[in-house]
Amino acid sequence: MSLSFSSYNEEKPVTIVLLHGGFTCRLEFEHVIPYLSDFHLLLPDQPLHSASRHITPGTTENSARHVAQLIQDHAHGGKAHVVGTSMGGYVGQCLALDHPELVLSLYVTGAAPLVPGRRLFMARWTRFTYYSMRLIHWLPDWVFRYQAAGLNLSDELVAALRDNVTWELVRDMFPWILTFTLDHVRALKVRTLSIAGAKGDDVPMIEKTADALRSRRTDEGEPWPEDGSGAVVIREAMHGWDMQLPELFAQGVLAWVKGRSLPKEFERV
Repeated sequence: MSLSFSSYNEEKPVTIVLLHGGFTCRLEFEHVIPYLSDFHLLLPDQPLHSASRHITPGTTENSARHVAQLIQDHAHGGKAHVVGTSMGGYVGQCLALDHPELVLSLYVTGAAPLVPGRRLFMARWTRFTYYSMRLIHWLPDWVFRYQAAGLNLSDELVAALRDNVTWELVRDMFPWILTFTLDHVRALKVRTLSIAGAKGDDVPMIEKTADALRSRRTDEGEPWPEDGSGAVVIREAMHGWDMQLPELFAQGVLAWVKGRSLPKEFERV
């Protein structure tokens, strides 16, 4: 079975794959798409999400395998720049570790190794996470939107969020993420930018991630060539800031894949 996906700007020669976060779907990027018209875009729903809910399991490894097949089958030249948010960022890094030959570059946000705190607690205590997230099924829209203040969520995306909170997904999503460490970051063999939104992500860990990326070695044991890889902090950004600051998110993607200077809001660490 193949992932359900949308394809835009197929006449453009270079492909970008956009990987959504956990419990959302391809609609997460609806406000980002208009700013990326210079590129062919592939937006899949990942396993156990929305139109790909029939694909199981919803593990990071299985998601990465299906994204690899999507790139091989539909990306121009069988390669793509990979952009991922939160869970999609971990999937992107898993893909780059297993199939670096498919990844032109990696741009991930909210996907650094976990440290003690709320997100690590949620990843470890999956039943608590599941039952607490199931509350969104009973929350009135105005309460849900108040809790998600700052994020631009369409009615369709809110409905998808509610439908995608399943025990199977919560159970499958977190095991690989819990094992992801700075050693995995050091093993990445592609040009990589890792991002933290200061209003929702762990800034000290993104600083360690930056050090890990700088300390990478080639297969021959040489220092990793200077290609712009590293990590940045965006002070006003929340965890899912592609839904908060879509134009800035897209500007960062464009600068990264074109090898240009990043927007001033991207603070190198």
